Amino acid sequence: MPDSTSTSRVVGGDVIEGRQRLIFVNKGDHYALSTLGVFADGVVLWRYGSTDLDGLRAVFDDGTLTLTPPEGSSLIISGTARGSVPALESWLTPELVIGELADEVDLLNNRPDSSRRCWNALLVYAAEPTGANLEIVRALYHAVPEHRRIYMLGDMDQNDVPVRILLAEVGETIQARRSGHMLTVTPEARKQALDYFRRSEAGIAKARTQQVADGPETTVPLTIGGHVYPHGWPDPAGLEVLQIDYPAAVIHGGREYASVMHAYWALSTDDAEWRDRIATAVRGLDARAVGEEAPRRAGWPAARLSVMASLLRDKFERHPAMAETLLGTGDARLLYNDWASKYWSSSGTNWIGRLLELVRSELTHR
Repeated sequence: MPDSTSTSRVVGGDVIEGRQRLIFVNKGDHYALSTLGVFADGVVLWRYGSTDLDGLRAVFDDGTLTLTPPEGSSLIISGTARGSVPALESWLTPELVIGELADEVDLLNNRPDSSRRCWNALLVYAAEPTGANLEIVRALYHAVPEHRRIYMLGDMDQNDVPVRILLAEVGETIQARRSGHMLTVTPEARKQALDYFRRSEAGIAKARTQQVADGPETTVPLTIGGHVYPHGWPDPAGLEVLQIDYPAAVIHGGREYASVMHAYWALSTDDAEWRDRIATAVRGLDARAVGEEAPRRAGWPAARLSVMASLLRDKFERHPAMAETLLGTGDARLLYNDWASKYWSSSGTNWIGRLLELVRSELTHR
């Protein structure tokens, strides 16, 4: 989504990812510049209200949200400025914005968005150019928000011209979006457009099967963590067993701890009383909360990486089923989410993700 940024919200302990953009909100006596967020579960939020994608149309229709407040209206940008709305002209319409948001919901759920759905239909048509398949392409092309169609092929030279050639009648004239040149559709032009998508399909197939000497060059990363379960861990827990606060006993220095999180924070202090309080905390997150208040032992920043590595090794040696879950991630890059620490999290140096990959590699070669 152009000019959008990532966001998230927590629901029942689960983190719901989203995207947000700017919008104007009608507050009766003034307009406020606010963020409009859409989330993977389809919820749409702005500072003063919420709805879903279907309800968003009504919110635009009744004027609650707008892209262009009336000129001269009172405007407040919270914490920044207030004044009057200048003459504004938006290149978007509410329908285009809703289309963008719908695409974002698809992408947040790892589903093909409108552009990808059209692309897939084009490959089918190129392989079997029937009238029925062409009508499917036509419907899916028009479902792509109009301002996004130029980017749908990911080809800055061709833009969406090959699609529009296929959708046009022979003898019809179309305009190249960037150059402005007029192009008359001929049988040869249609053949070239079909060949464009056939070459693309062949290239995709080759890329899928291409191997380097020791295996695939890339794998899809897996995200670990980022979820909190105040009412208990899911059953089956799946990849959640890889979280460091998942209840899985580890032993360090002859003492057993309820989780890696318990052990890590207990070992971060050399105060025996604090260590006991941390070790006996109910949950891993409780252990961290207590541990953050404890006095840190000398040299801890230099020791913490080694300590975490030894605790993770012990965890997966002691719990074979969890080791199998870790091995089941194959050679995927592991991105660990930890909202409290950029040092351990993929938002920073991703050290836990990297250590999990190291332990996985060690387990593979046993």
